[in-house]
Amino acid sequence: MLEAIGVSRRYGWRWALKDLNLSVSPGETLALLGKNGSGKTTLLKTLAGLLKPTQGAVRLSGQPISREAKGRIGLLSHEPMLYEGLTVRENLEYFARLFDVEREEMLTRVDLLAGTLEIEERLDEPVRVLSQGFRQRAAFMRTLLHTPEVVLLDEPFSGLDTNAVQRLESVIDLMRDLREYIVVFTTHDLSKAFEMAERIAVLAGGRLVYEEDVENSSEEDVSAAFDEYAGGSA
Repeated sequence: MLEAIGVSRRYGWRWALKDLNLSVSPGETLALLGKNGSGKTTLLKTLAGLLKPTQGAVRLSGQPISREAKGRIGLLSHEPMLYEGLTVRENLEYFARLFDVEREEMLTRVDLLAGTLEIEERLDEPVRVLSQGFRQRAAFMRTLLHTPEVVLLDEPFSGLDTNAVQRLESVIDLMRDLREYIVVFTTHDLSKAFEMAERIAVLAGGRLVYEEDVENSSEEDVSAAFDEYAGGSA
């Protein structure tokens, strides 16, 4: 289980997160919604162990997010975290070494992910020549290469064409079917949240203002939470 317990995070005088409690279990996909500046990205980076809470704690399987625990987490952020001068394959080989992924396992993972994401023909091209959609696919491969238990995705569908969105959705659906992964993704697309998640949460002003299972919720309920707490839609 991934848990945020009384988590607050401050940048100078401004609180980006405040007294936030959240837990996500294996096999569960959580959609996190909120307006720009609501704290979504800060929360994902804090859950990934890239940011330390000012107050509170983040725990994975009951333990603090240590260096070893970070190896069990995959984060897709707004930045692709790829070296533009290297090819996609060279980037993946580099990150595989960072995560101590054996070469044979790395090759198997690259073949599987490249096929699913339809990027096989671009593996030996430098990242700098790729479109945004293919960069996002390559970044998604980097996120999943070391078989993380927790997958954190920050606006994974933003700015992508229909085909790229479908490719990413297929991988997320596969993770959901396996029932082994903890998946948290942020989105501005309310319909996408209901389509792909089992649970929906809404952040406003760094606070969790709405949280409910999809089967017990509706788009009207979530929209009402935005209207009441966030001053409008996502």
